[in-house]
Amino acid sequence: MSIAVVGGGIAGLSAAFDLRRAGHSVTLFEASDRLGGCIQSSPVGDELVDAGPDCFLARVNDGIDLCHDLGLGDELTSPVSPVPAYIHRDGELYRLPTTMLGVPLDLDELAESGLISPAGVERAAEDLELPTTTIGDDISVGAYCRARLGNEVTERLIDPLLGGINSSDIDRLSLRSGAPQLWAAANKFRSIIEGLRDARAAGNTSLGTASASQPVFHSLPGGLHRLVAALADDLTTGENPVEIKLNRTVENLNLLEADHVVVATPASAAARLLASACPDASELLAQIDYASVSQVTVELPIDAVDPVLDASGILFPPADGLVMTASTWFSTKWEHYQHPDRVMIRMSSGRAGDTRAMALDDESLATRLLNELRGVIEISAEPISTRVVRWHDALPQYTTGHEYRVNTIFEAIGRDTPNVHLAGAAYRGIGIPACIRTGRAAAAAIIES
Repeated sequence: MSIAVVGGGIAGLSAAFDLRRAGHSVTLFEASDRLGGCIQSSPVGDELVDAGPDCFLARVNDGIDLCHDLGLGDELTSPVSPVPAYIHRDGELYRLPTTMLGVPLDLDELAESGLISPAGVERAAEDLELPTTTIGDDISVGAYCRARLGNEVTERLIDPLLGGINSSDIDRLSLRSGAPQLWAAANKFRSIIEGLRDARAAGNTSLGTASASQPVFHSLPGGLHRLVAALADDLTTGENPVEIKLNRTVENLNLLEADHVVVATPASAAARLLASACPDASELLAQIDYASVSQVTVELPIDAVDPVLDASGILFPPADGLVMTASTWFSTKWEHYQHPDRVMIRMSSGRAGDTRAMALDDESLATRLLNELRGVIEISAEPISTRVVRWHDALPQYTTGHEYRVNTIFEAIGRDTPNVHLAGAAYRGIGIPACIRTGRAAAAAIIES
């Protein structure tokens, strides 16, 4: 069959990879001048550094399997930092307690950490005794966690972790779609703490705390752009190569001479493409919101930073009012970014409903975030090099009811345009493995047809 893939991010590339291996003729259209979507590297000083995600989940197989399929499996690496992360509170840093998605699993450890007040720990402990919280077909992460654990734990632990991962407002973030582990535990157990303790004991710790025997994250030396480069090389060499058309915006699906089409674009572009062919799906696709994020990566002289953090990074809760949401200490987190004379730090900003970073120009944003970091780390020199990256409308927002919307979208497409298949971050997971899974699922549906 002839297949058109619209969108050259990791979901579209994964679909093209499987379709080509199955012997089909594939043409891939990408509106920009490069492949990879948010997976990108660009220079910081004299080396290429991840400008989008710097890792993917190691405890689900999709990313690992694709790396092995491309011959990269033996190169996978994991964070080397001694400490997973710290959390900022009122100008102080606290070591991240043992949690799953921000839900504390050891209340004694939480009390000893000093991050949460005695009253906040006591309120969280009420989860063990409170009656079941009604969640219906869906509920926001904020509403559920406030009911179970109180405001302080929700705002100081769950918001910087879960809200930060999704760049979301947790009071709008779907528990069912944005935190499926919590959703599963909430449906099975009265207490969310007990439910997640049970999940950890059963080995279901895909987003838990890192351990030497089972890392949480993987990356590739030199950055994840190598995954995209390997895919592009595989797709375009050998027999039956994929035809890749960059700088090509598809305006009308009817103009594509293909038996099947994989639409692996943001939801807004998918809505436009399906407006006439499947208006029911198009209307719901247009309702999926996105958040914009900005990142400033700096290199600093190592002797000008005190302390050089022993952790992968710092989480900054919205409750503190800062523009920064997180700082990732690349040179501590990853061996391939370590340097004897320099420290490399990426400072992130931007969430749903918080556009302060986007309102600042690059120089002002870099100054603002570095000054916020100076509030907890002594930095006595200006950066050796600085890179500012903006990701406009990059992260889809899984607001309450997302699962129902997505199911309705797929049902409408199956009914009205069965030769169109959706893939990407807008539907069933924003991480790299989830996007790979959607692309390969779209390819499987076509192959099975």
